[in-house]
Amino acid sequence: MDFLFSSKKEKLVAIFDIGSGSVGGALVQIPSDQKKLPTIIKSTRVDIVEREELDFNLFLKDMILALGFAVRNIYQSKLGAPDEIVCVLASPWYISETRLIKLAKEHSFTFTKKVVDDLLDKEISSLDALYKNKYGDVESTPEVIEHPIVGVSLNGYLVDDPLGKKTRSIEMNMVISLSPKMCLDKIKETISKNYHHTPVSFSSFMVASYISVRDRYMNHDSYLLLDIGGEVTDVGIVAKGVLKDSLSFPYGRKTFFRDICKELKIELRDAYELFSLYSKGTLSGKEKEKLLPILSLAEKSWGSSFRECINTLPRTLTLPNVMFLTIDRDVKDWFVKVINSEEYIQSMVPNRKFTLVTIDGNEFLNMCNVKDGNCDPFLMLESINVMRKIEIYE
Repeated sequence: MDFLFSSKKEKLVAIFDIGSGSVGGALVQIPSDQKKLPTIIKSTRVDIVEREELDFNLFLKDMILALGFAVRNIYQSKLGAPDEIVCVLASPWYISETRLIKLAKEHSFTFTKKVVDDLLDKEISSLDALYKNKYGDVESTPEVIEHPIVGVSLNGYLVDDPLGKKTRSIEMNMVISLSPKMCLDKIKETISKNYHHTPVSFSSFMVASYISVRDRYMNHDSYLLLDIGGEVTDVGIVAKGVLKDSLSFPYGRKTFFRDICKELKIELRDAYELFSLYSKGTLSGKEKEKLLPILSLAEKSWGSSFRECINTLPRTLTLPNVMFLTIDRDVKDWFVKVINSEEYIQSMVPNRKFTLVTIDGNEFLNMCNVKDGNCDPFLMLESINVMRKIEIYE
């Protein structure tokens, strides 16, 4: 369903990974030969300023500041001018909706690009009208940033290559990602300070991770995608190879450290140091005694939020027993332990048999080359997605 760049020329693409904890940047060579791999020739990552209280307006300013540093780091590498720029947004900078578009006719007809375009135009126009009525203010009205088709069924059967085939009914699974115009404008304005005329497009990390994991782990057709960011946890549900739903809840790495700060009445830097010592097994017995009850509360808070999130899914969706996790390294081991505990996820999957796969970057080296040696899993997934993702049916 995904097509490569139609141009025969090798492309240089700048990717900016805009999360809720940090902003990453990469220069990526996209080869003209489909058999070759994308290559990250330069990467950077800038932390978003930590604050003890979350204020969204300040949060947006802090993200833009981090983006500015990331853009300058890539620009000052002097490794070439990118042909295009792709900004990949994580929550809370975008929202996603999954849509099932249906069309049935009495007599058979041919599935063509025009049929697809007409159905997409109708769906997106309907969505635009809905949001304009809901928000009113143009600045805060979400704009559609992507609308990939992730599955097509003809006459009730999933088909990988539907173009040109006869059918009497169509079902198309589509993911629509949206972001406020104000947010998109600020991002483009920041990038334009260094890259004045380079075209900028937007995508979502959920779609990027879905495409990359789908292509890497082809023996799994149903699984969960879990991205624990700075402020938000995103959950994607893939069933029979199709991204069926995308959910989120407001608890992430920064929330975790703020909880430690509040309970122990300490500053953020002290919370990081304390947890680092705990993770290494070098925290004193007295300090560990204080920290453990707080970690237990954090576990319950994240675990119950996850359960509530999953409980909003339609009953027709069975929770898969395989999960792919993206998360920052400093809290990975702790969250892995929480996820693997029987109290939360394991109790919700069939037969309580559950497999967790953490995505660290190295497992994707057969799909993405890294020249500078730093396997940033987020930028690697996004580079693979850029290689795959071009206008559907171009």
